[in-house]
Order: sequence, then C-alpha cells, then structure tokens
Amino acid sequence: MNSVFVYSSEFDTYSLGENHPFKPYKATMVHELCYRYGLFDEPWIKVLEPEPAGEEAMLEYHSKEYVEALKDANSGSFDFTMLEYGLGTGDNPVFKGVYDFSLLVLGATLLGAERIAEGHADTVFSPVGGLHHAGYDHAEGFCYVNDIVIAIQRLLKQGFRKILYIDIDAHHGNGVQDAFYDRDDVLFISFHQSGETLYPWSGFENEMGIGKGIGYTVNMPLPEYTDDEAYVSTFKDIYTPLARSFRPDCVVAQIGLDTLKRDPLTNLRLTNNGYCRVIEEIRESCSRVLALGGGGYSVPDVVRGWTLAWAMLNKLKPHDPYEGIVSGNMLPQGQGFKELYDPPYRLSEQIRHDLDLYLNEKTAFIRENIFPLHGIR
Repeated sequence: MNSVFVYSSEFDTYSLGENHPFKPYKATMVHELCYRYGLFDEPWIKVLEPEPAGEEAMLEYHSKEYVEALKDANSGSFDFTMLEYGLGTGDNPVFKGVYDFSLLVLGATLLGAERIAEGHADTVFSPVGGLHHAGYDHAEGFCYVNDIVIAIQRLLKQGFRKILYIDIDAHHGNGVQDAFYDRDDVLFISFHQSGETLYPWSGFENEMGIGKGIGYTVNMPLPEYTDDEAYVSTFKDIYTPLARSFRPDCVVAQIGLDTLKRDPLTNLRLTNNGYCRVIEEIRESCSRVLALGGGGYSVPDVVRGWTLAWAMLNKLKPHDPYEGIVSGNMLPQGQGFKELYDPPYRLSEQIRHDLDLYLNEKTAFIRENIFPLHGIR
C-alpha cells in the first residue's frame, strides 16, 4: 500500500464569507486530527503539499469564457455580468482569491490523480476536492471548478480504461453526471437525498444515461430520515454488485459528509458509524481509490468523519496518545478515541416502514433496468 494525504495550509487563507457554510479550513483541522491519532505514522503514508494548477488544466473541461469570468472575479470585485456564469450568487459569492482558490483545489486533486496514474500511490485523499456541482460554463452549489471531471479525464488519458465514480454526498453530483452522461468508460453512481426535497433537484432513478452511456449513470435517491441501517443495506445492494461487474481500474470517490444527522443543510440521519461501513465497502471494491472531500457543514462532525475515513482507507485504527490527558477541540473534555464515533440514531417504527417501502421501490427499479445492462442477474 502507498497512500497520499494531499494538504496545504494555503486553503486556510481563503474564505467564501463568514456566514457561508463552506469552510476550506476544514482540511487543516482534519490534518491536525489525523496527526494526533497517529494516522500519518505508517511508512507507506505521505503528506504532500499541492501546487496550484495552471489555467490550461481548468480549460481541459471548462469554457474559456467561464474561466475568464472567474479570473476577473479574483480581485473580489463583483460585476453584474458575472451572474451569467453563476458568480456573485449567495451560493457562489465573489471573494478575493476565488480563482486562485479554484486552481489550488484543482492542483490538489490532479496531484492525487497523477500519483495514482504513475503508480506511486493506490490510495489518495484530498479533503478540499470533490466540487461536483460546477458546470462546463458556470459555478454552482459552492463549486467553482469541477476538479472531479478534470481528474477523471486525466486518468482516462493516462491509459485507465474504466473509472467508477461514486458520490455519497447528500447532494446529487449533477455536474459530474452531465460531463459523462453519454459515456460507458465512466460508471457514475450517486447516493443522495432525493431531488424532491433537496438541491440540485435532480438525480432520479430514471436518469440512466444516453446513447452508449445508457446504464452507466446510476442514481439512488434517498428519502429524508435515511439512517445507517437503511443506507448501508441499500449501498451494498446497489454499489457492490455494480462495482464487481464493472471492474474499474480506479475508483474516484466523493465522500461528502452532509449525510450526517447534525448537518444543517440536509435531512438524512446517518452517523459516522454507517459512513465508515460505506467507506470500507468502497475501499474493498478496487485497489486504487482517489477520495475527495466534498460537502459537509457541521464542521466538528466532518472533521471527525474524515479522520475516520482516512483511517478506514488505510485499514488503520486511530490511537490517541493523549487520551484522558489532553482534550482536542473536536472532542468533549477528557474523552478520547471512542468519542470519534457517534451514538446510534433510532427511527420510529412508522418512519422505518415508510423508509423501507421507498428504498425497496427505487432499488427494484435499478435492479430491473440497470443491472441487466451489466450482466447482473
């Protein structure tokens, strides 16, 4: 095993605004907690600092007009013409350094893809990557650059024949879906809160791809109150057989943590116990994994969860040498490793019944309409 954690303290210098939910400084907090728990101590693990990507890298997917608008916004000065490109909205404010920030996000993700493509790593995690809503010619949903699309394109150009993209963020990965909707060399799978109740109002089970890409877009919409038990069971029913059949050369995973019960922007009810079981399932599905952070807006929960995800990706158990002596700001005073995990969440019998009906219906649709296209009986 060779693993890379991609991190730069430069992310701390950027802010979308004091009241904006997206906090780039989460990466530093994850780095610090991983360090505290001994998760960088193994000889196969490296922490690498990325360089910003160049403009030409962004142009590998985004339109020239959009990139020019993003460059103009870098000063932090808003112009009404920027709205055409999704810049200057509440979700995607114009802030000083927005273009530089986007290039650094892209550089971090491409560093991870490069290490995997060159055989220098089989496991990579870039916490500030995974901006899955950005479109070809616009910013959207806190995302200014679609680092995921560009990284997947790079991996394919490097000779990887098949990429499996799995998105477990609570929001549908619409930007990535749009980029590969007509292709069969990228299997797109997204588990997300239903577009009936959550932005970006897409990602329904009948969105299956077009042309030769039919069956290579797989959407599993989830109802509100989906918990660990329901999520993990559904994930194993859908993701695992598809991954086994597709046999990807690499898995690119957007492992957003806005699925957790305390997230302020969503209505799912996962704890990081279920999240870790899903991360383990992803880890077992392929020998190469490029993991990207994505969303998550209860910062303490995200930091704990991504620390655990890094442990799971490396098959490690966190160990706190200061347990019971020193309190970290992510943990209640005097409590240690066991508090990285959330207490279980319990649903009422009626909610459980309704949840099972909904998920069984969606799962049956995927089994009947997509599984046969992959030779799964």
